[in-house]
Amino acid sequence: MNNYYKFNNLSDDKESFEYFNSLPTNILNTYLNDTFYYIETYLEEFSNVFKVIFNGSDYDEFYYSCKSLIEELNNIKIILNILKDRDNE
Repeated sequence: MNNYYKFNNLSDDKESFEYFNSLPTNILNTYLNDTFYYIETYLEEFSNVFKVIFNGSDYDEFYYSCKSLIEELNNIKIILNILKDRDNE
């Protein structure tokens, strides 16, 4: 996979790359749009969770939400590079 955008920490996840690469461009664009929506939702949840954490709540839900956000960001990086590669063809 070419890293056209020079992303740091771009996971070399061959399975994800092959999956996304098999999808048409319009599906990838829809996925990106949905992913940005999910990221906004996660960030809203994080702001609410911070209030709870400082009141002595459990950290598990916050931890797994953060891990999901990291995975989504990596998927965005993969998709952007696939789309850039398709533009260069």
